[in-house]
Amino acid sequence: MILAYAPVPSRAALAGRPARSLHPGRNLTKAAVTVVESGSGPIVVKDFAASPWPIRRFFGPWHLDREERAYSRLQAIAGVPRFLGRIDPQAIAVEFVPGPTLATVRPGDLPMAFFDRLDAIVAAMHAAGVAHADLHRHDVLVGPDGGPWIVDFSTAIVAGPRPDPLIALIFRQACSADRRSAAKLRSRLIPGTPAPVPPRPGLYAIAAWIRDRGRRLTRPRGQ
Repeated sequence: MILAYAPVPSRAALAGRPARSLHPGRNLTKAAVTVVESGSGPIVVKDFAASPWPIRRFFGPWHLDREERAYSRLQAIAGVPRFLGRIDPQAIAVEFVPGPTLATVRPGDLPMAFFDRLDAIVAAMHAAGVAHADLHRHDVLVGPDGGPWIVDFSTAIVAGPRPDPLIALIFRQACSADRRSAAKLRSRLIPGTPAPVPPRPGLYAIAAWIRDRGRRLTRPRGQ
């Protein structure tokens, strides 16, 4: 069911309304994510207002600008929540899609058609010039219709019709990473599936090597 939302409420209008936290802001660079009763139905609010000043003033608005650009390309794609509007520089509102994430789903609970549909949504996103770039099991919901919904485009890469070579390269690598992530989810949750999981894209492999190397260097001796 598609709700008829009023224009996005102001921060003052949302103050005091019933709300529940989805994510409190897992670290300094993450927005707090809350489901708020807006008066026209529940909405998801991503908000950096409680972050430290440099995050609130610079990093947060930049992140939300990128997410807003991604959503502007994806509004015609079923399986992507609607962008409802910018509350202020520190917060956006997005359609609330009820349902569990794939992090809570057990192997065998979902049909193959679910993952076929997920692949189709990922392909439509890429055709629209958007790569999620960090797709994982917490970013895919089982919606009320039983189908997949992709959420959280804070890491999205948006490519224009003629991107410069560096952006084009990053976009292609992020698209490959999205397809690999979808294949990994299928492999994990459909026991015995013959679908292969593609190798990690080059830039992601380099980033993983640097991350793992850093962990080993900072690990206390004897562990």
